[in-house]
Amino acid sequence: MGQTPTIYGRLKINNKYDSIYEDLQGNTMARFKHETFAYATEQTHTDYKSIYLYNGYARTAKAEIPAGSKYLELTFASKADADAWDVASEQIDNVHVEIPWLYRDFDKKWAPVANDHVTKRIYTIKDVRRKT
Repeated sequence: MGQTPTIYGRLKINNKYDSIYEDLQGNTMARFKHETFAYATEQTHTDYKSIYLYNGYARTAKAEIPAGSKYLELTFASKADADAWDVASEQIDNVHVEIPWLYRDFDKKWAPVANDHVTKRIYTIKDVRRKT
């Protein structure tokens, strides 16, 4: 963990940290948002039990779907970091434009859950069964 923004994952198999992306460029929260959407929709990062955004040695954000849970839990270091998540779109590697790359897939599967913690964002899996 150097002095630059980095995304790490914690492996399911042995609980060890693994570097996913180092030396992030552009809007780091938008980049983390994209990786979180990919993690939550199981498009990538399926070997990880959680992913993290670090700025140097300081953790900025954590995204986790606890085992057996129907919730995606995001925990931020500060209210400002949580607010940055709220306003960020997505950004992919080497493309410094924020657009909703995976938002539609994420939005089809996950719904926000109200909570009283200013440094947390929680989503639950939507019930996709049709009502008759």
